[in-house]
Amino acid sequence: MAQFYSTRKPQQRKASRPASPLTQQTVVGLDHQGRGVVRGKSGVRFVHGALPGEVIDLQPQGKYEANLLTLHQAAEDRVSPPCPYYDKCGGCDLQHLALPAQRRHKQQVVSELLMKFAGITAQHWLEPLVAEAWAYRRRLRLATHWDAKRRRLRLGLRARASKEIVEMDTCAIAQAELNQLLPALRAFLPTLALVNMLGHVELLQTNQVMVILRLKSQPSQADKAALKQFAQEQKVAVWLHCGDMAATPEALVNNLPPRYESVGAELDFQPGDFLQAHAELNQLMVAQALSWLAPAPDEKILELYAGSGNFTIPMALQGAQVTAIEGVPSMVQRLQQNAARYGVTLDAAHADLEQDWQAYAWAHQGFNKVLLDPARAGAPHAIHEVARRQPQRVIYISCAPDTLARDAKVLAAADYQLRQAQIIDMFPQTHHIECLMWFEREA
Repeated sequence: MAQFYSTRKPQQRKASRPASPLTQQTVVGLDHQGRGVVRGKSGVRFVHGALPGEVIDLQPQGKYEANLLTLHQAAEDRVSPPCPYYDKCGGCDLQHLALPAQRRHKQQVVSELLMKFAGITAQHWLEPLVAEAWAYRRRLRLATHWDAKRRRLRLGLRARASKEIVEMDTCAIAQAELNQLLPALRAFLPTLALVNMLGHVELLQTNQVMVILRLKSQPSQADKAALKQFAQEQKVAVWLHCGDMAATPEALVNNLPPRYESVGAELDFQPGDFLQAHAELNQLMVAQALSWLAPAPDEKILELYAGSGNFTIPMALQGAQVTAIEGVPSMVQRLQQNAARYGVTLDAAHADLEQDWQAYAWAHQGFNKVLLDPARAGAPHAIHEVARRQPQRVIYISCAPDTLARDAKVLAAADYQLRQAQIIDMFPQTHHIECLMWFEREA
């Protein structure tokens, strides 16, 4: 077939004019991401920083988004954000909403999603589990950008809906030990040759402060020597995560075996393993889950997405017969090490829980109770396998109410009732939600 090409230049598209601002708009609610909802003749708009009952002017951005321009009438629950970086930083999005109202909103989100997608309500809502709402975060992941021409390193958090880096002297929700490191890191990292291959920097506080550097390749011996000196001066451990994301972080300077606290146990982990951001609330959550689970020595309990043993070891220490399944092989090893260190007997195995379970020997046992703590994607296949086995009780810990509601629908169809529910305010000042659910099967 002959092909013909035009020599004419394509017409240039005219830049679209920005939409006109919308004035005197009433905010009618908050969406599940903590944005104000405005309904008008032009449709629905979601406005960051706006609260229900407020009257605002807004600037439309795209089809549904909008920016807050002017606040004419403030809500009673509005507070002044204490963080000087709040207007730009993407780390927090609810500092302008009073803490009690944040918690009410989060419970309402979960309730609405459970009704909308599963058609169920909790028989009883407990008061939220709460702890320190500022300076609580024990993990801080910092973005970096090296400007070789100006010999300048930008180190901070990403701006909201942007790749721009917001540099900061302190983070209001990070633990003090992490904030104290920021000036030293900002001064030290540009002195290293590795600065031009630095991806991100993660700071972690458990039984020691840890600095984890994400690098494209191994640093030079000179840089390693400088890092060791830095670790000694700052009294921190330094780990290197080199190569692709699947690579295992390696300890360059490690003063103590990395451990975090659960209920009645200190558990081994490594950088890259999942850890809850709020150390105090993690223990309160584990204690509440075990209280609901009420493990008895003669009961067989199946735990899914077990990690390194955050729930497993406390359950086993209470005498439960636990079968713990985890999808990351290295975390299964850590779980087995933790069990051996505490002298508890349990079955720990690696499995892809979102594939058919027939090939797994453990899946053919009978279990009285199940505890699961999946990632944000929930348990789309595993929840069907759980319902098919008909355990008497299911304790579900979730960090994503939408996938929780999807999975709850499966349990409801299998005659499970939502006995109790509770919000865990694991992420104060943000819209992110952790919750705990107790499902009981009707005889």
